[in-house]
Amino acid sequence: MIRFVPSLIILLSVAGLADALYFTFAYYGSIKKARWIPAVLCAREGSSCLTVVQTPYARVFGVPNSLLGIAYYSLLIAGAMKNWSLGIDLYVRITYVVYPFGLLLLIVISAGTTIFGFYLVYALIRKLHVNCHLCYAAHVINAVLFVLLVILFSRPIFQGPSLAPVLSLGRIT
Repeated sequence: MIRFVPSLIILLSVAGLADALYFTFAYYGSIKKARWIPAVLCAREGSSCLTVVQTPYARVFGVPNSLLGIAYYSLLIAGAMKNWSLGIDLYVRITYVVYPFGLLLLIVISAGTTIFGFYLVYALIRKLHVNCHLCYAAHVINAVLFVLLVILFSRPIFQGPSLAPVLSLGRIT
């Protein structure tokens, strides 16, 4: 089961990336005029998806959530392809197990993304009264990605290289 987790993470990240790209195009107004996009994807004027990207909830610190999503999903894809090191030759030792720093960083980012996603779902339902299926899909993908990363973390399959710096209890050993 554990060996399929990286492939599943890549698959879900590609789906999330497609969703984030769609919302980025919608945010910048490129979707309204695209007749080739099926109506089921909220491409019509006045649809819930186009309404959502115009609210204050569609941005964090002035940056569209979808742009942050593109970065997040790209990091996950890169992490899965680079054995979770993200090109950082630093490992963290927790008890007797050594983890790539990139995996722990992705878990922290994913936890924040999932928690923020719960807030955004609350805002969609309670504050905006909008039913956006693509938004819900993105938040479900984020929650599943977080669970998969935690599964990777809970099953120690990593052994850090002996010459790489290892962070142990806040100091390099």
